[in-house]
Amino acid sequence: MALNCRPYSFLWGCVKVQRQINLLTRSCCHHMACNRSPLPQMSVRQLHVLPCGTSRPVLTSHTPALSVYRLYAKKGKEKGGKGHKKMILSPEQLSGLVDMDAVNEEFTRVLEDLKDRFIHQLSVRTSQGVFDNLVIKTPDGNFPLIQLGQVIQKSAQMLAINMTPSPQYITHVKTALEESGLNINPQQDGTSLFIALPKITKEHRENLAKNAKMLSEKSKKHLRDIYSKYSKQIRSSKEGHPADVVQAADDMVQDLMHDMIHKVEEMTAAKQQELLGGK
Repeated sequence: MALNCRPYSFLWGCVKVQRQINLLTRSCCHHMACNRSPLPQMSVRQLHVLPCGTSRPVLTSHTPALSVYRLYAKKGKEKGGKGHKKMILSPEQLSGLVDMDAVNEEFTRVLEDLKDRFIHQLSVRTSQGVFDNLVIKTPDGNFPLIQLGQVIQKSAQMLAINMTPSPQYITHVKTALEESGLNINPQQDGTSLFIALPKITKEHRENLAKNAKMLSEKSKKHLRDIYSKYSKQIRSSKEGHPADVVQAADDMVQDLMHDMIHKVEEMTAAKQQELLGGK
């Protein structure tokens, strides 16, 4: 007799489980109505249970049962999430913190310098004029090469630079030529430098494109250094200014830096395409 009761005892247990599921569902609905928060997500699982001593399932594959689990918010801020709201300050508010005209002028000079280097130093066909205008950094200042020495076209593939008028600067000229991005390797003989002009090959074009990238990275570093300089100036002058104004001034300089870096990247991409033959 006890054996015959086992299926019914198990069935009664299943009925109690189903009641608990129904109570949980109503509780979730009540929670959503009171707190205006979404229900925990539910999934339906199909149960196929055979109690001991029976050959027929009490809960068949057509009997749904609920499984409840909670969804948690992801940690960390999503892109475009909350952050401090940026302010645009007037010249009066910026007074005593930073001169945006001076910042813009300094950033623009970096951009113009890179543009000039791209035009005069990075050309598939290297001409004598490229070397005449090459800027040489010396302990006494910066000078175009034409003021320090004489550039002579020896042949279609060879140039010579006579440094007899300023022999003390020959090492500076040699260094400038090596770092110019012209893909050249000057050789010194006394007070003269000899330059073998590279042939126009695929490798030559690729080297020029790499040099364009190198010059670009130097310009971006220069822009970041300028931002860092003005950021320190703003922080050191923050006394007497609200914290949000100080932060907004720093943000304005930083945003201008990012705009200039974007322009550098656009210029570099266009120059590389030109050097590689438009591919």
